[in-house]
Amino acid sequence: MIYLTEGNTPLNEAYNDEIVQERNNTYQLTFRFPTSDPKWELLKEETFLTADDLHGEQDFYIFEIEKQQGYIQVYANQVISLLNNYIVSSIDVDRVSGTRVLSALAGSITRTNPFSFFSDIDDRHTLNIKDKNAMEVLAKDKHSILGQWGGDMVRNGYNLRLLKNGGSENESLFMYKKNLSSYQHKTSTKSLKTRITFKTTVKGEGEKAPDVDYVVVIDSPLLGKYTQIYEAVVEVNDQNVKDQASLIEYGKQYFRTSMCDMLEDNLEISVVGQSDVAVRMFDVVSIYHEWYGLDVRKKITKYTYSPMAKRLKSIGFGTFQSSLANAIGGIVNDAVLNESRNLHKIFEERLKKEIANADRAFDAEFAKREKAITDAIEQYKAKAEEMGAKIHEEMEKERPEFVKRIREELMSGADSIAELSKKLEQVSETARVNASLIGGDGNTQYNKNRLNGGTAKKISYGTDFVEVGHNGEGFEIGKKYVISWSATCTPYGKTDVTVVVNKNPFYGGHVHLAPANTVMPVIDKDLVQKEEQVLAVYYGAYRLTFSGDWYQNVEQSVTIDNQTRRIELAPVYKTVADGQNARYDGSWNESPTFIFDGGRT
Repeated sequence: MIYLTEGNTPLNEAYNDEIVQERNNTYQLTFRFPTSDPKWELLKEETFLTADDLHGEQDFYIFEIEKQQGYIQVYANQVISLLNNYIVSSIDVDRVSGTRVLSALAGSITRTNPFSFFSDIDDRHTLNIKDKNAMEVLAKDKHSILGQWGGDMVRNGYNLRLLKNGGSENESLFMYKKNLSSYQHKTSTKSLKTRITFKTTVKGEGEKAPDVDYVVVIDSPLLGKYTQIYEAVVEVNDQNVKDQASLIEYGKQYFRTSMCDMLEDNLEISVVGQSDVAVRMFDVVSIYHEWYGLDVRKKITKYTYSPMAKRLKSIGFGTFQSSLANAIGGIVNDAVLNESRNLHKIFEERLKKEIANADRAFDAEFAKREKAITDAIEQYKAKAEEMGAKIHEEMEKERPEFVKRIREELMSGADSIAELSKKLEQVSETARVNASLIGGDGNTQYNKNRLNGGTAKKISYGTDFVEVGHNGEGFEIGKKYVISWSATCTPYGKTDVTVVVNKNPFYGGHVHLAPANTVMPVIDKDLVQKEEQVLAVYYGAYRLTFSGDWYQNVEQSVTIDNQTRRIELAPVYKTVADGQNARYDGSWNESPTFIFDGGRT
C-alpha cells in the first residue's frame, strides 16, 4: 500500500506502481493515480509518502508530477536523496575509516537535518573538500566517500549505512518454471579499460619554481585476459599526488576501486510468486536455469517491487555504474561560506551535529530492535487470550462453590453482617478487576493501564527517573498497583586507551580525563612509564590534562571511539622544577639536558 505520510491516508486507487532500487544508485517510487479520485489534488511536489517495500515501510517524497488524460503520473525519491538540498562546509580527514569520514560528513552539513550515518568499513582513505553539495561529497564520483571507501549503501528512512556487505548468504533458489519466468543476461566491453595513461601537473614550490608534469602508464592485472588492449587517458587532479611514485600508486588504486578492467555483467530475472526464503537487497542467492546451463550464486544489486500488491516483481544481479548523484538529479549551487567565521564556533557546531548523528543512528537501530520486541509481544498476547478464556472458565466453575460457602456462613451465624459485607466488597472488587482485564464474555482487553500514545520510549543515559502515567481515571490513593515494563539495554561503548608520552628521559606524570558529558566518570591515572594503558574509557569527548613535577601542563581535546585507542603527548620541560625529596640517576655531560642546583639544605 501507498500512504500520504501526513495523516496516514491510504491511496487505494494507485496503480502501475513500482519501487526500483539499484545498488548505490536509484531508489525511486513511481505510480499512477486517477483524477476521478479527489485525493489526486493532495499529490503535489514535496509531498511525503510512505510505501510498503521489500524491507518493510519506506519513506519517499514527490519530486515530479505529470498530468495526463484521466490520471497523474507520480515520481518520488527515497528521502536520503534530500541530501541534494544540503551544503557541506568542509571535510579534512587523513587516512581515516568509513565511520570517521561519515561522522565528519554529519558534522559538516551546514543546516540542522534529520540524517544519520554509520559505516563498518575499516579501509582508510583521505578526503579534503570545501563548500560542496552533500550528495556529491557522498556519492558523485571516484573522489567521493562512496568512490573511495566503497561498500553497499543501505538506506532506511533518513538512516544511511555504508557497509562492507549489506546483505547475507541467503538460501533462496530462483529456478526456471518454479519462481523465475523471464531471464536477461548481458555482458559488455563497452566501458572496459585495461591500460591507462595517468597524467598530472604538480605546481612548483616557491615563487619561481616551475610546474612539473608527470605521466605514467599502468596496465591492469587482467590485461592478458582479453585478446584486445583497451586504452584510455585519465587526467589526475588529486592533491595527494605529488610525484611519480604517488601517481603510480594512484593508478593501481584506480583499477582496484573502479573495476574498469572487468566486463559489465548484468543479469535480471522476473519473479513469479514468492521465493522459498525471504530476500533482501544485497543478499547472495542461487539462480538455476537449465536451458542456459546457468547455476550460480549472485548478489542482488537491483529489484523491482509493487507496494500495492506487496509483491517482488524482478531481481537484478550485476553492475550499475551510473552515479547516484547524477541519477537523482537536482541542481544545487555551491554556497560560499564566510571565511571570517569563528573556528571555535565551527568546531562546537560540528561536535553537536556528530553527537546528534550518533543519536539518530542509535534510534534507527533501536527501531529495528523495537519491532522484534513488538512481534514477540503479539505472540504473548495470543497466548494471553487463550489463558484469559481458561481463567474465565475456572471462575465460572468456582462461583457455585463460593455461593454455597456464603450461605453456610450465613446459616451458622459465624460472622457478623458487617464482616460479611466487607468480604462481599472485596470479592466484588476482585470480580470487577478480572472482568475489566478479561471481559465478562471471555474477551481479553489490553492496554487499560498504559499511558496515552506510544509506550515505546528511549531512555537516555543518565536519566534520573521515568514518569508513569495512567490511561483511565488515574491512580487511586490507598490502593496497590503493579507496574510492569520491559526494556532492551544497549551498552554504552568503551575501550582501553594507551597514553604515550614522547619525552626521554621520562620522570613520571599524571593524566586527567574530564568528560564533556558530566554523566560520564572522570578518569585519573598516574603514569610511571612512557607508555601505559588507561582502562575502560567510555566513548565521547574529553578534555585531557597531563601534568608532572618536571613538565609544563599539557591540555588538549580528545574524542574516544572504537578507532581511537592511542593518545600521544609531547610535553615540554619546566624552566625550573622542584626535585626536593626525589631521586634521579644521571651523569655529567658537556651539553646537559638538566642543570641541578643543590641550593641550601
